[in-house]
Parts: sequence; structure tokens; C-alpha cells
Amino acid sequence: MVETSSVTTVTTPAERWTTGALVAFWLPLALSWMMMIVAQPIASIAISRLVDPEVHLAAYGVTFDLALLLESPIIMLLSASVALTRDQASYRLLRRLTLWIGGIMTGLYAVAAFTPAYGFIVRGLLGIPDAVAVQAQPALQLLLPWIVAIAWRRFHQGPLILRGDTRLISYGTVLRLLSLTAILAGGVAWPVLPGATLGALALTVSVIVESAVNTVWAMPVVRRLPRASGVSLTMPQIIRFCTPLAATDIIRSVVRPAVAAGISRAVLPQVSLAAWPVAASLISVISSGAMAFQEVTVAVIEDRLTYLRVRRFILGVGAVITLLAMAIVFTPLIRVYLAGVVRLPPTLLPHVVYGMQIMLPLPFLMALRNLFRGVLIQQRSTSPIQLAMIANAAVLVLTLVAGAAAGWTGITVATVATLAAQIAEVLVLFAYSRRAARRLV
Repeated sequence: MVETSSVTTVTTPAERWTTGALVAFWLPLALSWMMMIVAQPIASIAISRLVDPEVHLAAYGVTFDLALLLESPIIMLLSASVALTRDQASYRLLRRLTLWIGGIMTGLYAVAAFTPAYGFIVRGLLGIPDAVAVQAQPALQLLLPWIVAIAWRRFHQGPLILRGDTRLISYGTVLRLLSLTAILAGGVAWPVLPGATLGALALTVSVIVESAVNTVWAMPVVRRLPRASGVSLTMPQIIRFCTPLAATDIIRSVVRPAVAAGISRAVLPQVSLAAWPVAASLISVISSGAMAFQEVTVAVIEDRLTYLRVRRFILGVGAVITLLAMAIVFTPLIRVYLAGVVRLPPTLLPHVVYGMQIMLPLPFLMALRNLFRGVLIQQRSTSPIQLAMIANAAVLVLTLVAGAAAGWTGITVATVATLAAQIAEVLVLFAYSRRAARRLV
């Protein structure tokens, strides 16, 4: 009789995270980012088919920009949830923080949308014409539940990502996109609501749907978390972790209008103001895959070997995305898309193509930025992320001023400033993330 012994093979984290496993983890998150970006053009297409499209497209744009600004402090909840939700005790603390931030920002939002502060902000500070401001206010009011829904959704996506159920994230975004499209299609077929109001209603309902399904899917994962892990987190520790991340997103939102201000003070302002959103949105869609790298880095890295594997994966995918952008921008594909699909006026087309060519390095820079940020978040060193964003904002403003003074065209000012600001942010992140990466063993 031959005796056999069973040998248990222990798989290391680096062995588990093969290239195929990383692709399977990252791809649903990348698709989710892409679908969220695509949602805005879908809303614009629907609004443009209703009465007085120019006014309502402008009103919807004002509404969305204000909502993004007021939402900015809660964007960090996804990264915080991925980095800190390791047991049920940390889950409860983060849930309390989510409700507090969501409640505070919803209160500020209500003041901006339902009180005379609206006129002071929109007509006074922003100088929005009355015809647009009148249509933007009811749209802004309809978006009131949006902030809490976004906060709750991002918080509950963290446990799903940690569990590796990233496909559920993309399923939730599909449901969001389907509900958004259904409401917009119904509003176009039966035009009862004005365009900006319809867009706001579709956006609110679709985010609530996505938030609800993410919560339902996350609950079984949360129940399987251990009651407590080695070192329990405290609320002051969580606040110290989250504050620089929230400040980073606030700064990014606040300086966003500076680009339009720079364009308006440069050569060819009217043409450039029309060309810049098209070029920026197209490069955002191309770069959307790189946006998911931050959460991939935070969730996957456990030691030095997993860090090296993730870094190699991100650099490779970032290079592929950049090559794809080059294949689009430097071939007739870009003109076919802009002239045939977008139906861009011929006068704008060369400016958009030129702007895209300047911004070609952005997808790779986004990949680097999110890799470095992910390492810092994983090591719970978030203050350098805020410093990097301050560098981004400073370089952006200085380049906008210098470019306008030098007599550049508006599209050149906007694209060069955006690129220079991103390079500055990446350099600061690189310097600090190198130190953080050395602590991985």
C-alpha cells in the first residue's frame, strides 16, 4: 500500500495577481468610468432636441457645474472606503462620516438652490444671463438628492472593490445609464418638462438607482467582514486621512472655471470657448480607463512584489491608451468622428484637433497620477496628494496668465495650461510616492 501525503500550496499575493487577474479587476471599473463620462453627452443630445436648446443646454451646464462643486468633498469617499473598510467597526465609522458629510453638503446645496443665495451666486458671482439663470434654478432644485446618493454609492462601492466584485460596479453603472436614457427618451417623446429640468430629473433618478443597487450588493460583503481587525481606527484618524483628499477635490473643482477665464482673455476667445469643451470631453473619454487605476492600486497592493506587478500593469495599459489616442488624433478617424458624428462646424474642427494633439500625453499622465496617488492612499499618507493638487492649481493659473499675455490662442492657452498643471501634479506625487513605496516589504 502506497501512502500519499497532501501538500497545501500557499499562493502569494503577487502570484494571485497575474496580468489576467488585474485586467479582470480593472476593466469593469474602467468601463464604469467611461459610461459615467458618456452620460453627459447623452443628456446634451436629448436637451438639444427640445424647445430653446441653446438656453437649456447652458442652464443644464450651469446646474451640473454647481452640483459638481458642492459634491466635491464627497468624491474621496470611494478611495477612503477602499483603503479603510477592513472590518465592521471601520465600516460603521465611515458610514457615520458619509452621512455627516452628505447631510452638511446637502444643507449647503439647499441654501444655494432654494434661497436668495441662488441669485447672488448665479447672477452675481457667475454673471449668468437671466434667461439661463431662470431655467437653471428648478433644475438645480431637482438635483437636491444627488449629493447624498453619490456619497452613499461611492461609500458602498468600496467593499465591493475590496471583495473583487468590480463587475457589479459596472453593472450598477449600466443600470444608471439605462435609467438616464429611458427618462431622457421619454422626455423627448412627451415634452412636458423643459430641457434643463428633464436633464436634472434623469440625472437624479439614475444616480439613486445606481446607489440603491450598489447598497444591496454591498450588504452581504459587509456582513462577512470581521467584527474588528488588529488596530481599530478612530474617527479622528479617519478625518485626518480624508481631509486632504476632500481638499484636493475641492481645489480641483474651484480652479476648473479658471480655464474658461483664461480662454476668454486670449486670442480667438469665442472659437476657443466652443472648441475647448469638445476637445476636453474627448480626451476625458479616452483617458477614462486610467481613472480606475487609483482604486486598483489601493485594493491590490499588499507588499513590494504586488506593487511592482501593479506598476508594470498600469504603465503598460497607460502606454496602450496613449497609443490609441495617437491613432485617433493623427489619422482621419478624428475628423470623421468630429464632422460625421458630432457634426462639429468646419470652423471649429481644426481647433479641436490641434487641442487634442497638444493633450496627447494626458492619458499616460493620468495613469501615473493615479498610480502614485494609490500608493500614497494605501500607505495612508494623503497630505502629499493635497500638496500635488496645489502645485497643479498654481501652474495652471500661471500658465493661463502667461499664455494669454503672450498672445496665444484660447485653445492653446487651455491645453498647454492643462498639460503643464498635470505634469506638475505628477512630479510632486512621484517624489512622495517613492518614499511611500520604499515602506512596502
